[in-house]
Amino acid sequence: MIIRLSRALTVFSAYVFCAGAVLAAEISTIKSEYTIIRAVTDKSYEDVTDELEFAITERNFRITGKNIIGKAIRKRGHDDFPNVDVVHFCNVENAREVLEHDINFVSQMPCRMTIHEEQDKVVLQLILVPEQHPDPAVRDFSIRMNKTLKEILAFVLEDDSPILGK
Repeated sequence: MIIRLSRALTVFSAYVFCAGAVLAAEISTIKSEYTIIRAVTDKSYEDVTDELEFAITERNFRITGKNIIGKAIRKRGHDDFPNVDVVHFCNVENAREVLEHDINFVSQMPCRMTIHEEQDKVVLQLILVPEQHPDPAVRDFSIRMNKTLKEILAFVLEDDSPILGK
């Protein structure tokens, strides 16, 4: 189990890095199996991380995990490797709502955002849930969920975020 999870994380991380390397715009959308919104900010890595965690919990989500990939790579002797994190989060009531309609939607859980450093900037990538589904209730759920996920991203990108005390 651990080997499979580790390999899956490696594949996912490689996908995120490849997706990030292709983009040149400040905010863009990648169309593939998933839709990924990419945003770049001048805020510090620590501020972005704190604001993301605050925005997630303020919307009644629980952070279910955090992969601190950059730090792990630095511990293996790559001292100049940048910060790279994957934040996993979920709202159990939201999960129940959609899973009652389609138990297979569990493959879209938990929600994920990535944070990494790139050329003296901090990059956030938000993975949206797919909105195409034969069940209208699941489609409606996905549209609402993606709106909430975009609100979380927007909060982190705000210049006057209350978590900074401004």
